[in-house]
Amino acid sequence: MLDPTIMGVIIYASMLIILCIGFTLTYMLERFPNFAHTSLASVGTMLTYSMVRLYGFNPYLSWPLISILGGGLGIIIYMLIVRPLQRAGSSGIMLSFAMFALSFILNATLYIYSYWILMTYGFRAGGFILRAYDHKLWGYPAVLFAAPIISIILVSSLHHFLTRVKFGIALKATVENPELAQSLGVNISHVHLASWFLTGSTSTLAGAVLSLWSPTRLDRSDQLLMSVMAGSVLGGLDNLYGAILGGLILALAQTILPGILIKNFGLWIGGYEPLVPMLVIILTLIIQPDGLTGPLTGGEGTLKGISHLIRRRLRRPQTNP
Repeated sequence: MLDPTIMGVIIYASMLIILCIGFTLTYMLERFPNFAHTSLASVGTMLTYSMVRLYGFNPYLSWPLISILGGGLGIIIYMLIVRPLQRAGSSGIMLSFAMFALSFILNATLYIYSYWILMTYGFRAGGFILRAYDHKLWGYPAVLFAAPIISIILVSSLHHFLTRVKFGIALKATVENPELAQSLGVNISHVHLASWFLTGSTSTLAGAVLSLWSPTRLDRSDQLLMSVMAGSVLGGLDNLYGAILGGLILALAQTILPGILIKNFGLWIGGYEPLVPMLVIILTLIIQPDGLTGPLTGGEGTLKGISHLIRRRLRRPQTNP
């Protein structure tokens, strides 16, 4: 029987990878961080809670509909907020502030909705877990198998889409050089719509999956945002495959490192667990600003400078005294 900690690592890492991919994709295409990204995950959590508790849906059967609704919400955000601000000449900083404000609006709406559920149905929706509604496979919760399968399918599908499908190649070309892509006839507007649909659908799906394993709070999106940002920065904000690597490493650090520290230093250090993502961001920006995949794409950083110094030392001819 697998240890619950290991099961938690598998489930959390699978969903964090998906969230990091969506966050990185938005940044690569729009050139600003989407601070409302994890608020969409909270929307997915509340949607699956409503469908399961209020309408008796099987949680797994609710995921396709939640993904579609999340994708539609992503398109609405782009059409009503992002595109008008971009056409008005707003900078990336202004768009970041707009997304930050949107995250507050979404979180406040979820609080209002949870209060309505409490008053109408008597269900507490402010903090919950849907583990009791999960199924068992070979004695394990089904989400233990569903989470990594979903992650693998999405990652492999995204790779195939970006390298084999014509529209995916156009999306990748738009990310790398929007002016050149537009001159070659790529419909930039369609590319942006597809990107926001993809990030919206995957983030809401991740929130829905996590509700089957871990306790969910309405204020969790802020803490989750720091983890997603740390994973994306660690992997490299200009590399989708780096988001996979960064999300995996951060998930391992957040779930395994606290246990090791508590065992060696005591329970008091467990209260500093939320600092892990912030420390990862700070150290990455100091040591390797382009992330772990930066050296592979020509990025500069302390790690690259050290490697150049070592190679130069090794190439220096030896002189006899």
